[in-house]
Amino acid sequence: MPGHPARAIARRAKAKTESWLAGRLAGARVTDAAERAREIMLLTEGAMALTLIHGGRDYIDAAARVAKQLVGRR
Repeated sequence: MPGHPARAIARRAKAKTESWLAGRLAGARVTDAAERAREIMLLTEGAMALTLIHGGRDYIDAAARVAKQLVGRR
């Protein structure tokens, strides 16, 4: 529901995680660290949702492969 306190808590937690990830990527000299962090957050959230729906870790493994490509670790 809009305005529910849990939404504000989740928003802050997700933003903090994304910011932390961007900092780690920048420290590793990944190009466009903030953009890569946002993309990895999308992969992570999608993988978690699909794993809950379908079970198994296939979506997590796929997200990990794509995240590695995004940061240049093929």
